Amino acid sequence: MNPRLGPAVSVVKISDSILEFFKSNTREQVRIRVQDDTIMEIVDGLDGTLSIDEIAEKYNTEKESLIALMNYLKEKGILDNSLPHEDFNDYERFRRTIHFLADFSKSHENLVEMWNNIQNSKVMIIGLGAVGSWTACNLAQSGVKNFILLDPDKVEISNLHRQYGYHENMIGQYKTDAIENRLMKYNSEITVQKYNCFLEENTLEQFDSEKIDLIINCADKPNVDTTSLWVGEYGMKRDIPHIVGGGYNLHLSLIGQTVIPGKTACVKCFQKQLEETNTIDSSRVKKLQVKNRKVGSFGPMCSLIASFVGMEAIKVLSKNISPANVNRRGELNIYTMDISYSNFEKRKDCEWCGDEGKYRDKKSL
Repeated sequence: MNPRLGPAVSVVKISDSILEFFKSNTREQVRIRVQDDTIMEIVDGLDGTLSIDEIAEKYNTEKESLIALMNYLKEKGILDNSLPHEDFNDYERFRRTIHFLADFSKSHENLVEMWNNIQNSKVMIIGLGAVGSWTACNLAQSGVKNFILLDPDKVEISNLHRQYGYHENMIGQYKTDAIENRLMKYNSEITVQKYNCFLEENTLEQFDSEKIDLIINCADKPNVDTTSLWVGEYGMKRDIPHIVGGGYNLHLSLIGQTVIPGKTACVKCFQKQLEETNTIDSSRVKKLQVKNRKVGSFGPMCSLIASFVGMEAIKVLSKNISPANVNRRGELNIYTMDISYSNFEKRKDCEWCGDEGKYRDKKSL
């Protein structure tokens, strides 16, 4: 493979003896000490057109020393790990995504592995409303090709201001059909399994024989807490990572947690800590009885939360990039644009993943 600088790498001569490589995507700096201007000329010429032998001949340099330099630059992520491009399925369509992943890869082989993991994964999205619809499209744009979609609803005119992929001529269609149509316009190779049903306590049991790599829960009926527990327990039993998709209330938008069974706090850990934190004197509280309650919602907020979910999903599916939103969840204040995070611990007394938890002995432990 002919060496070439990574597409996001800049080279700066700091002094006569120091050369700096700046990885603009990750803002990392790598410096090397040089003895003369030959190294600078060699680095400037790393455009993928010359082989190691040709570079050594052109600059009258020892091949062994040149190989050592290239190996060092490769190890530090300075060289372009996406070469050769033919190792990637549909490189031209997804080259920006592949180059992003390259910033987190250790080698060309590792990058190919990450990309194949994403393309070959199957993602279940439950609920195709304000967050789920955006999330599905985000993942399709990022290379995910296999989906399981659950939603019982049909498109209504009231959905159009905040839910993605729906149009006036789709009103009355099942959301699963409408989103499938949208995803197929991104990539005709995408496959979609559709289920026009509500999520209930035992709904997920029908998927026991399925290969599922990630579940994203965007369902809010009967309520987010209940659906999170259903999805969370199924994910723990089957050793499937899952993400709580988020929600919206009082101008605070929830950035839900990512759960990796056996490694992070599970949904039950979150529930236990929230119950302790939110304990109040019920004798002094009056319950508000509001029928048909409808809180306000805002389209840009929904797409923003879906972007958080989509980015976490790609990290999980790569099986190489660590997700960030584990053992915590956040709240985005739409008015101030501040994000505040609450941290949660993986609890020893958790009924699911604690010392005596019924799902403690999963293979991920």
